[in-house]
Amino acid sequence: MKRSGIFGPLPGSPSCTLITAPAEFLVQAMATFTCTRCGKCCISLGRHIRIERSLSPVQHYVRNAISGEIMMVTIHPDKRALFSEKPGEGWCPFLRRDQDGLFSCTIYENRPAICRDFRCLTMVITGPDGTEAAQVVGKATIITRDTVLEELWNSLKKQVPAGDPGWLLHMQKGLVAQGYTLEPLT
Repeated sequence: MKRSGIFGPLPGSPSCTLITAPAEFLVQAMATFTCTRCGKCCISLGRHIRIERSLSPVQHYVRNAISGEIMMVTIHPDKRALFSEKPGEGWCPFLRRDQDGLFSCTIYENRPAICRDFRCLTMVITGPDGTEAAQVVGKATIITRDTVLEELWNSLKKQVPAGDPGWLLHMQKGLVAQGYTLEPLT
């Protein structure tokens, strides 16, 4: 029996072909994302990070509730005063809001793999043919191979600032007029 995956036969089955994305595209796409320290990703992942055991006020064993991984983390020396404050309800136990209102990870340098691997995907854009044409990360950074869509996105983005309450509706209307749909992710 021939097994098949999304890109063709699975490894170990006849006629197996491995398809990989060009590394250049991945590097360029990831380089455009800038963290705004909004805290949304860390707040949402927080329910999956648990302190299992504290060795000291600055060293803790944590468990990733999804993978079961346990690892030791150390509070960064510059973040120890911040860590002494209580985290928000449901947040990651290592996330704090600083005096400027920005969010900080007190274990950023040695955070768990789930945190290192997480990408802030906020929206998906579907093309006229119904397939995924782009992803939006952060507040307004687009990752796409569709140059027409990228030009349209950048043009629409210049017309209304991302912080404007009507920004999302403006972007949706502009994309729909060209046959695209924009789906915000919650």
